Amino acid sequence: MKKKWIVLAALALLLLSAGIYFWGPSAVPHGQRQLSELSSDNFADFASAFDAEPEAARLVLLVSPT
Repeated sequence: MKKKWIVLAALALLLLSAGIYFWGPSAVPHGQRQLSELSSDNFADFASAFDAEPEAARLVLLVSPT
């Protein structure tokens, strides 16, 4: 019975740690803008930041859960 509780506690700790890792606050390198979610409200900001430096390499990553 005690082994069952230890396994359940370890599993709960693992799930909690994974949740904090994936959904917690993110950090970016010094000098880089903070990460943000693209929406119709902030698309103009995205477009101006994307076009700001034409010589710089740019990458757009679109991720969809479906």
